[in-house]
Amino acid sequence: MSSHPLARAVEGVQERTVSGALITGGCVLLILSLLTGELSSYFYPNSIHHLGVDDGDASIGSRPFHVPDRLPIELSATFAHVKCDDLELSIEAARGLRDAVDRINFREPHAKELYGWSDASTSEGCTLDGKLRVGKVSAHFSVGLTAAAAPAKPNVIMVQSFLRQATNAGPSKNMTHKVHVFRFGSRSSVTKNAPLDGLVSPDLDGQARYALKVIPTVLDDGWFPQVANQYSLAESYVSAKQLQTDSTAVPGIVFFYDFFPVMVQVKKERTSILEFLVSLCAVVGGCVALASLLDGAVFSTTKVLAGKAD
Repeated sequence: MSSHPLARAVEGVQERTVSGALITGGCVLLILSLLTGELSSYFYPNSIHHLGVDDGDASIGSRPFHVPDRLPIELSATFAHVKCDDLELSIEAARGLRDAVDRINFREPHAKELYGWSDASTSEGCTLDGKLRVGKVSAHFSVGLTAAAAPAKPNVIMVQSFLRQATNAGPSKNMTHKVHVFRFGSRSSVTKNAPLDGLVSPDLDGQARYALKVIPTVLDDGWFPQVANQYSLAESYVSAKQLQTDSTAVPGIVFFYDFFPVMVQVKKERTSILEFLVSLCAVVGGCVALASLLDGAVFSTTKVLAGKAD
């Protein structure tokens, strides 16, 4: 039995050696790293994405749920150089925006809302806090100057295919702004860093146009599904001079949005407790067995080399 490899491995374990200590230490580090990975994969499940049609009703497994037809929009934006008396919210009456306003508040901005992007005083600017409830159809709304505060539009006369301004448009206002919050629906893990949150416009005297593509998203954590709404952003800016040719456009912000007819389902999947325990046992047992074989092989090789040297 003494010549059997397992017997030599046991003999090597029973005798303290430097190589055995190194192998044992490496085995302990390997076990700890693998156990950390197993614990992380168990407590932080993987996210699996599925695409489906957004027809208002959906299900995950055997659990049906209803996706609301109207969504809340939370909005907060600050204009650094426009007073609240000169601003208004304009809403398209059609396209699912009837009775859309839940709450609108124009107020002086706090100092922290201007910090880092504007040197204007709080008395010069205005912050809009609002909440709308809109239908799931493409539409737009705007925050801009009132008719009294907007620069006068020039009279445009056509003379031999050339445009000529008959009056002066008047002074323009600085419409530089920062969007603090803009989200569809409630805050969730996929909407906490929305594209418009924290966006600061360049120096602007005209109109900022933000085109948003909204994708309904359902989050399933294994307990209760949550409906969120991600969106992409395309931004463009129009100067006050370019706005003079449009009799209806005023300086400010226009939010265009549209909904994709698909729904993204994000499902959190984790291993069962039995699979987790089996994995832990496999990690510990496999590492101990590997360390024992490696230590036995090193011990036997050392003995053979020592015998030849003698």
